[in-house]
Amino acid sequence: MRSYHRFAILLFTISSYAGAVEPTKLRIWHSKSGSKISAKASEMTQNGSIQLITKDDRELTLGIDEFSEEDQAFLEKHFRKKEIQFAANAGTIEGPIRADAKTSYFVYTPKNLDPGTRAPAMIWTQSDGAKQETLQRFTEAADVLGMIIASPIEARHEGQVTLLNNFVHTQNVLSDVRRDYKISGHGIHFGGDKSGGAAALYNSLKIRSAGTYTVSGYLTPNMTGANQGHHFLAGSTNSSHRYMTAYAAAKFEDDATHMLYFGSREMPDSRNITIGMIWMYAQGLYENASSRGDEIETFEERVLPWLKELASISKGQAAYLTRMLSSDCRLKGLFKQEIGKLHTQLLQSNEAVAHVQGTDALDSFSGTQLAKYGSHFKPLTEHSPKKFERMIENLERTFAKAQELQPVLKALAKPTHR
Repeated sequence: MRSYHRFAILLFTISSYAGAVEPTKLRIWHSKSGSKISAKASEMTQNGSIQLITKDDRELTLGIDEFSEEDQAFLEKHFRKKEIQFAANAGTIEGPIRADAKTSYFVYTPKNLDPGTRAPAMIWTQSDGAKQETLQRFTEAADVLGMIIASPIEARHEGQVTLLNNFVHTQNVLSDVRRDYKISGHGIHFGGDKSGGAAALYNSLKIRSAGTYTVSGYLTPNMTGANQGHHFLAGSTNSSHRYMTAYAAAKFEDDATHMLYFGSREMPDSRNITIGMIWMYAQGLYENASSRGDEIETFEERVLPWLKELASISKGQAAYLTRMLSSDCRLKGLFKQEIGKLHTQLLQSNEAVAHVQGTDALDSFSGTQLAKYGSHFKPLTEHSPKKFERMIENLERTFAKAQELQPVLKALAKPTHR
């Protein structure tokens, strides 16, 4: 047996990662090299060093990467539980966190999250694997909704054959998140970008989730029946993903909304992401209103101030979202009155009216034109940009007052790359 001196490093003082977290029980720890030691783990520092206290009160500090994979997962799990409680009201990104020996993830805990209230969650599949900056795109939406966002690092999507692998990683992350947070049983959502969007739709089908928020996502041939829940699909105007997201939205029919945003393959801005995720979450929330009263109360308290702020920034987008909430959700009480009042005020603006009507026209254009060419597994054999150009010119004239839609309309008139 190797000497424990080779397993241990010199003890040093550093700021605590876990705060006042209780030590583990006395247990046998295993190193990657096969050596063992009986001790309690009393602290995990910010850089991942573990302080051990042996039976005879010797203190050792080890790098977490010196432990076996099973022990690493145990340590991260033990010390992170308390960290979540301290960070719950701050709005923080944590990770990488081990869900098990094969799966790790980043998680965003929204601001002012009440630990006693059930919270919705979304598992986001980044097409090239999660990074810390991945979740920064969703902080505004998560804070508005009180939604926990987690993203698996290993859930990369490189073709249809990896959908099962992604699903396993997603299940592992979801199970781990549910152990640490009070997650709503009806509030599980999935999301993803590009090919990660296909993984999100697949995961939604397998778990029958409340809905998805996908960017440039697409359906694969075996996804029949994937229209469980409500799906918000965002497609970029300058990319052929505008066809694939339109195609998927058409397949989902009334259970989906398709939003076209200006750009190529990058993500929408945080405001558009928030609008889409409010739509996604609100649909399922009010459908099950009788059993989700606490969630509805939290949703309304968080969303109404943000909507009023949105109205001061973009009357068109605020009118679009208030119209959706009023028409598609069974609102009640004071929130219903406030949303109706705000929507009526917004419609006094010609720009807001044009934006809502123009968005409806784009929905029709998406379903009748773009969706024709959107199967990911068929080439765009009938793509006719000249036809699009004529149709879009008409929309530009009709909805000229909808200034925020003009860049979208101009981009749709041009051909894209496959």
